[in-house]
Amino acid sequence: MKTKIALLIIISFFLASCEMATATQESEDVNDVATEAPATEAPVTREPVVTEEPIATELPTEAPTEPPLACVTLLTPINGVEIPPVGKVTFSWTPMDEAGNYVLNIILPSGETVSFETDQTFRDRYMEAFVAGGEYQWQVVAQNLDGSEICVSEVATFDKPAYEKPKGDGGGNDGSGGNDGNDGGGGGSDDGEEGDEG
Repeated sequence: MKTKIALLIIISFFLASCEMATATQESEDVNDVATEAPATEAPVTREPVVTEEPIATELPTEAPTEPPLACVTLLTPINGVEIPPVGKVTFSWTPMDEAGNYVLNIILPSGETVSFETDQTFRDRYMEAFVAGGEYQWQVVAQNLDGSEICVSEVATFDKPAYEKPKGDGGGNDGSGGNDGNDGGGGGSDDGEEGDEG
């Protein structure tokens, strides 16, 4: 009888454990059903989801109606060059079709700006007219025919030693001809008399 009771207990135990396994599987099935998304949420799938509205992920492909206007490019003197204290320097830049006039601005080491107007893409200047030594800056303003500003170029720089006037009687044989860039001429009645030692 003890054996029958032990067998009965073992069988009961076995049946109870089978019931638990079945109940666990049923609860897992219930969980699978419970994890299905309610009607307000999108189900989680491994396939891509297509929505009704496209999502913008690329930049617009339309070009602006008016591209920015490129200004003149400064050519000479090249940026950062050292210029001698005496002699002619040609400031030049690229042309601009829309421009009717240009203004060359030279910014002195003191910060003062000296401006020169021209309808050409260059302007000659004599360096002895700029007495101070140091770093100079220059830029060009392109203007319409009516004088309104179209654009301003980038700034370029050049270095120049200070100009020292020649000492003496002013006869000047320094190659400048006595021209300081202001009076347009050389210096009096003895022009051409020097150098006739033949």
